[in-house]
Amino acid sequence: MNRLVSQRIWSEDITWHFEFRNPQVPYPLHSHNFNEIVIVFSGTGTHITSESDGTQLKTGDIICVKPGQVHGYKDLDNLVLTNLLIKPNFFSDNELDLSNLPGFSKLFQQDKFNSTDSSDITIFNLNNMQLFEVQALIESMQEEVNNMHMGWEVTSTAFLTQLIILLMRIYDNPNYPDMSNKNGAAKLIKYVEKNFNKNLTMKDLIEHGNMSESTILRTFKRITGYPPFEYQMRQRMYAAIDKLIYTDWDITHIAYDVGFNDSNYFSRCFKKFINMTPRDYRAKYKTER
Repeated sequence: MNRLVSQRIWSEDITWHFEFRNPQVPYPLHSHNFNEIVIVFSGTGTHITSESDGTQLKTGDIICVKPGQVHGYKDLDNLVLTNLLIKPNFFSDNELDLSNLPGFSKLFQQDKFNSTDSSDITIFNLNNMQLFEVQALIESMQEEVNNMHMGWEVTSTAFLTQLIILLMRIYDNPNYPDMSNKNGAAKLIKYVEKNFNKNLTMKDLIEHGNMSESTILRTFKRITGYPPFEYQMRQRMYAAIDKLIYTDWDITHIAYDVGFNDSNYFSRCFKKFINMTPRDYRAKYKTER
């Protein structure tokens, strides 16, 4: 069994690190000396421990692994996830004292008397809206790390703290945030997702959602993390990624299919989004069939 230590994973002074796995590959049983939050975005697979034959994973699953606990992956089918790796001193040195919040001990606190008990690994599931919020926070962290503007360490760590609190809230209340008063917003978001490749206007959203422009802007930002048309653009990019990997369509065909009238403009938007041209992305990640 492998034991991974943080120094082998990342050497910076920052107390956390994240890795994107697209896709995650089968991984044998292992443990590490840091906390790990696994966020499953798509695909399926089996999460295994030393005490269990496995738990079936699906979109929206959150796995919280404490230092010393043993786990791994098998039987994977295009499992796409993000690993957030957090050194224990992130929690012990945090002035906010997250340990006092409900759910902290279950998700993150190592039991010094039973630190390797992998049966205590917590797995729970996020609904689509909750997963949107988590994804928005991770992408905000990624943007800070990539740009490294003044104060990026503080800002990105603040996003991580916000993410941890969000996960504890959802674990404590699976319906958080209560969507009972947001059915109209949820339907409007679904409308954008379904029609991402159409030329939507604010007038379309106002008529479909029966909301004012200011309410639409505020609600989209609150739930998804993005203004409505930026959210629509992200849906186009995610669709384009799938088609680049899983089809043999040429770039122009993909551009038109996801809603662009100009393949050159599509390529510029894609490079801005993924920091790689569509052609280069396909060459790197294309799945052999």
